[in-house]
Amino acid sequence: MHTRPIQWSCLMMVLITLWSCGDANGPASDPNRQATLQNPSHPAAGQYAAECVSCHGSDGLGQEVLNAPALTTLDATYVARQLRHFRDGVRGAHPDDSTGAIMAATSINLDDQAIADLASYVESLANALPASTLDGDVAQGKDYHLNLCSACHGSNGLGNTALEAPALVGLNDWYLLAQYQKFQSGTRGAHPDDRWGIQMVRLAPALSDTDVLESIATYLATLPPAN
Repeated sequence: MHTRPIQWSCLMMVLITLWSCGDANGPASDPNRQATLQNPSHPAAGQYAAECVSCHGSDGLGQEVLNAPALTTLDATYVARQLRHFRDGVRGAHPDDSTGAIMAATSINLDDQAIADLASYVESLANALPASTLDGDVAQGKDYHLNLCSACHGSNGLGNTALEAPALVGLNDWYLLAQYQKFQSGTRGAHPDDRWGIQMVRLAPALSDTDVLESIATYLATLPPAN
């Protein structure tokens, strides 16, 4: 009977967070990383500056304080798919996915061409590795990755275009952990149109130990991105 007030309260929290995220002068943003775009002549440079820089940075390395991940190693096909999913309610619509709801609100007015252009811009960013934040067992993480994750994401963590599996190298270790836990809980991958997410939801129960997940993320943070 109290669902509607709770939903409105959650929505207001999302909007407040979104406003803070989009304010380039806000306390959580880093103006030094927003000053200069890498590819100012790209057709989507202006849109990236308007929509993405305040959270993901001009270098695309994200900001943990805003739960905004690094983007630089993600290919255009994957980025475009995720933006469409956010826009169309396939991702970020779960009531427990507050961070996904921010991206859904940001993407709602993007048409297919704008999404394609933004994805192309993201792919043009120079590959880089974000700072590591976890302290897992690298050897253990390597073993689990090679035995469980590499079949889709590659032994080098660079993804598999044929399988439409994204690169894991270059993603923040904290983000990898958070997303896997979302797949475990069904917060991500529950929508029937997200066939890739559904696959991860089915696989997620294979790893339930947080220490092991942290070790995998720690190991992936040691791998070099593609040239």
